[in-house]
Amino acid sequence: MVKANIMEDFLDIKSNIERARSIGIVTKNDANEDAIGATLALFFALKSAGKKAFFPVEEIPGKITEILKRKEHKKFHISFKEDVSEVYYEKSTNGIDLYLTPKKDDVDEENFSYKVVSGMEYLLNDDSSDYDILFTIGIGEFAEVEKLCDSSLDQLYACTVINIDNSLNNQNYGEINMIEEKQSLSQTISCLIKSLGQEYTNKEVMSLLLLGLTSSQKNIQNKKNIPTIKWLLRNGGELNTNTENRPKTKLLESVLQNLTFLEEESIYISTISENNLLENKATSKDLAFAVEKVKNFFKIPSFLLLWESRTSPLSVKGLFYSDQKGLVEKVAKNFKSISKGNGTMFLTEQNSIDSAKEKIMSCLR
Repeated sequence: MVKANIMEDFLDIKSNIERARSIGIVTKNDANEDAIGATLALFFALKSAGKKAFFPVEEIPGKITEILKRKEHKKFHISFKEDVSEVYYEKSTNGIDLYLTPKKDDVDEENFSYKVVSGMEYLLNDDSSDYDILFTIGIGEFAEVEKLCDSSLDQLYACTVINIDNSLNNQNYGEINMIEEKQSLSQTISCLIKSLGQEYTNKEVMSLLLLGLTSSQKNIQNKKNIPTIKWLLRNGGELNTNTENRPKTKLLESVLQNLTFLEEESIYISTISENNLLENKATSKDLAFAVEKVKNFFKIPSFLLLWESRTSPLSVKGLFYSDQKGLVEKVAKNFKSISKGNGTMFLTEQNSIDSAKEKIMSCLR
């Protein structure tokens, strides 16, 4: 459940965004991936809702520029500075034709122009010289904000500052301060964007939030992370695991979507069906990659993965990892298994995942 005062902050932020003509966003020049993911997700969320958003700094952090360059596409900007009665387009085999019908017959042709705009220019330039709101992401001291916004200090002192951070050393310098020490910045921005509404969400936003969530050390033992990651994946988000092997990444997404936490046993568990493997064009060999990533994302103490094996008759296999060596030994003792370090791969000889899970849990208790 979201705390009442946090809900009030979300409503206050939403009201400020709706009134704002232009919105600035800043983060540290040496921001980590959590802050970068949160900052860019907010930027694209505001753009998605038709808001003017930009970075009011002399030099944009290199990591942000690097990500934006990957999204660079040329655009054609057509401008007609008179009233029109009709706008339509026609598709053809060779492309598209755009038609504008002026309201007046005596049109001044100088009022019509077009230009090619680079993707970077489109993303970063909203013809904005000022801002009504400034979001600061992961910045603890106002002096650092002043340094970043040195070229627009008058505007900084006149705007509404929304300060989002996860350090208790934060100076609480904003008109609105959201300081959530036990969660990642991307978790806070995920909650904010969800509260703003569907028009603030798209595949780009969801994927950037996943980037931040799966790279932050603040995710350890935070119960919000699993439902948030599931929500991001359901709404089109994709993981970026720096691997060219797409079947592995898609299989990892399926593992995360099926992930649950058994509180009584303090074990995370996920299941994969034969259809999951077929749909993702993956094999059981790819599951070790998914297990390793899940362990790294959440610093999970104990993790169980069960999947249907493509054999006749159908059987269920499993991978179990735990910091508690005794639990690993219990599984290895009760099933046909191959163990290494703090992990074991085993065959349950059960023909359904539910019966296999029940049998494993009974031997772990």
